[in-house]
Amino acid sequence: MDAYVVHSLNHVFLTRDLVKKNKAKLTKAQGNMQRDVVNSDAFLDHGFTRPKVLILLPYASIALRVVRRLIELTPPKYKTKIEELERFLRQFESAATNEEDEDIKTSKPSDHKALFGGKNNDDFMLGIKFNRRSIRLYGDFYSSDIIIASPLALVLKIGESEKIKEKDIDYLSSIEVLIIDHADIMVMQNWSHVADVVKKLNTIPFQQHGTDIMRIRQWYLDGHAQFYRQTMILSSHENQDINALFNHHCLNYEGKIKLVCNYKGVLPKIVLQVRQVYLRFHAETIVGAEDARFEYFTNKVFPKIKDSIQGGTMIFISSYFDYVRVRNFLRAQEASFCLLGDYAKPSDTSRARNWFFSGQRKIILYTERAHFYHRYKIRGIQNLIIYSLPERKEFYPEIVNMLQGTDCTVLFSRLDMLQLGRIVGSSAAKRMISSVEGTFVYV
Repeated sequence: MDAYVVHSLNHVFLTRDLVKKNKAKLTKAQGNMQRDVVNSDAFLDHGFTRPKVLILLPYASIALRVVRRLIELTPPKYKTKIEELERFLRQFESAATNEEDEDIKTSKPSDHKALFGGKNNDDFMLGIKFNRRSIRLYGDFYSSDIIIASPLALVLKIGESEKIKEKDIDYLSSIEVLIIDHADIMVMQNWSHVADVVKKLNTIPFQQHGTDIMRIRQWYLDGHAQFYRQTMILSSHENQDINALFNHHCLNYEGKIKLVCNYKGVLPKIVLQVRQVYLRFHAETIVGAEDARFEYFTNKVFPKIKDSIQGGTMIFISSYFDYVRVRNFLRAQEASFCLLGDYAKPSDTSRARNWFFSGQRKIILYTERAHFYHRYKIRGIQNLIIYSLPERKEFYPEIVNMLQGTDCTVLFSRLDMLQLGRIVGSSAAKRMISSVEGTFVYV
């Protein structure tokens, strides 16, 4: 965090100093009637609008930490006064929790408590303006230097601008540094929001907004600002959606860099004696992969469940769309099942868990997003089927360790290389993808 906060501050102050120096030189040149100096390209130092840095964050609690560090790392001479600080703390600090909430939180893993321990609001937007000697929070977006926002908040602003012309989003037209922090969390929220926001950056504005058009850099006028924008994406792991954004929307003319991890895997974290059978199915393209997965499940895996008199089968599914598809299939098969999905009400969740544990339902469907937000401990699992590997590697041992039986079946294809590598290890994943054999057993 500190690295990109310092980089953002440095960019803002360098930009401001350049504008001030050029303004002084232009004033002097105009006074001396030096037209060749006044018309020089050296004084093109403006964008269409003032905001130069956009920081996308998933939760207000994380925004609170970022703004605090931004204030702490600002040189003392620029922060003799912090305007609207009390208002900011009121809105972004979490309210005191009661004892019952604390008891629930203590039963969760440490990473869950760290992420959800503060204010979990995902709809926030804040403009930060640096004056000569002070920092103003809640500055007007067009007069701000840095905008800190959640993807959801900006998507809502984009929606308003498409309906009401007066509520434009031209303040996104001149972003020169884009920082997407905790991108892996945004994948759990709704990655399409991030993609929609990035598509709206560096477009030609609808209004002038008081900008001196004679000092706008040429690349802005030519519509090439996206090729000069720095984009930083920070994530705990790779993801196909994140990679797509990196490949298609990080277009800086200087090039791009990706730091890739070599994983050891999380299988040693499984404390139970579980026979984990990995079954590889054939999939040629990303577009056809989910159809291939579904066909393999319905033809090869489900018949064994259907014919078994034993209940206690949990099917873990990473994608919500796959979850809906499998749910509809089970309904068509008149299977005995219950649901732990993304949007289940607490009462429905409690009822489903009780039904499954008591044997009133033989199958339970469980999504990764439901586990991400709630970390349920599900009792009565005799047979575990990982329909699709989780994005977050720590979820795999958490779920396998809930088994009361000894059987775990995992479906994967060569297109699941990223998730597979995080779970079994990068080297093992490469062997499993390239091997002639299609079945692999870990005990």
